[in-house]
Amino acid sequence: MKKSLFIVLIIASFIACGDKQDNESIRKEAQISGKITAVDSIDIPEKLVTYLYNETKADYDQIEIEVGKDGAFTSTLPVDRSMSISIYGDYGVQLLISPGDSIHIATDARFEKVTYDGKGGDVNTALTAYKDNNPTEKLLESEEVLSPQDYALLLDSISIEVQSYNKDFLANHDQQVLQDYVMSEEAFLIPAKKLAYALYSPQGAVALNDSTFTNSFNNLPEYKKEYDLNTNNPAMIANYLGYVWEVDALENTTESREKAFMNRLMSLENNDYLKKKILQSKVMNKLEDNNVSFYENHKDEVDLVFNNTPILATVSQKYDEVKKLLNNPELPVDTELLTFKSEDATQFIDEIIENADGKVIYIDNWATWCGPCKSEFKNASPALHEKFKDDVEFVYLCHQSKEAGYVPSISKFKIAGKHYFLTEDQSRPIFKQINLEGFPTYTIINKNGDIVLSDYIHRPSYAKTTEILTGLINEEI
Repeated sequence: MKKSLFIVLIIASFIACGDKQDNESIRKEAQISGKITAVDSIDIPEKLVTYLYNETKADYDQIEIEVGKDGAFTSTLPVDRSMSISIYGDYGVQLLISPGDSIHIATDARFEKVTYDGKGGDVNTALTAYKDNNPTEKLLESEEVLSPQDYALLLDSISIEVQSYNKDFLANHDQQVLQDYVMSEEAFLIPAKKLAYALYSPQGAVALNDSTFTNSFNNLPEYKKEYDLNTNNPAMIANYLGYVWEVDALENTTESREKAFMNRLMSLENNDYLKKKILQSKVMNKLEDNNVSFYENHKDEVDLVFNNTPILATVSQKYDEVKKLLNNPELPVDTELLTFKSEDATQFIDEIIENADGKVIYIDNWATWCGPCKSEFKNASPALHEKFKDDVEFVYLCHQSKEAGYVPSISKFKIAGKHYFLTEDQSRPIFKQINLEGFPTYTIINKNGDIVLSDYIHRPSYAKTTEILTGLINEEI
């Protein structure tokens, strides 16, 4: 009897351990699968790239997913909490995913007609409807630039209508992930929209000097950890509020702006998680731009805010890596650091064409602080260069960047090709010549020296880019 009981207990313990391991696995993984169909002139992509935000690194992990010729794809993702992820081929979609989910996506290649099924599918179907019907952006539309006071009044009235919309939505959707998303969106609606106005509106400078307008930035709601799944309003505050704080600087110097930022950060009360988010964004962005001075000047504050968190080790490790890179930047053999012969920036593009000796030209307009630029540098840019290095002139124009981070960035990503660093005065004429509106912008010039296109979409990872370069080399287009 005792022997039988002992065996039963062993079996039960194995089953329990098995259940525990299965549950542990469920807690840390989620599956996505789906089917993509071609539409118009957009083919099925050969692969998808999934971007998952890594809280500790304050950066995105990228996971590639192979897509079959029939458009089918499937992947298991490391998901340890509810989060927002982005999935891109040539176009893409953002969705909410939680541990244990198994979401099936059916979409056209433009990701315009997307349907969801499976566990977690209902959440994303509801989220799509929430975004499509949310009145915020429509109510904010205006043919004229509003004054800070009028914009603030408009936001107050919109907030009332949005609260009613959110209440009705949540009454019909009790999933916790949707509750967290909607409540975080509502909590930070007014400060996030005011922040966007201050940063991007022609009246932004006026707004920042209006204490009644900026009062929202001094009385922020509590930023809860679960709000990280929302990459809209809460993320706007966490990533960009620090720029507004720098307005308090007594002088227009880097040192004075950083001091103003740190004074405001350290005086932020009853919002410790938001304090960590803002400082993490600041220090990691600086280090990503190969700038170590902020960390060195404020190491005591960094240590204090991140004490007993894994972020502290991540920041310290990142600093060591950047410091090493700055002290000894090693460049690939095929890398050339050049300067233009002409002193007239309007002639730079002509000089590039002349130096190409009749080759097709691919110009990558980038900046050291540009995340999407670096994303392409990691894999796609080297692959494109290797494929066409004998037939295409690869030129890299670095704009609006600190020169100290220019060469280390080239070294870090091993970017082969011809490189030019441009001052802001040198960049301005080129902005107009190639219709450069942001970074990255990719410009393709044919053998005759004519600009064929200049946009963001024809990045190295875009399959059509390879087709266009091949056609131009063979003079088929």
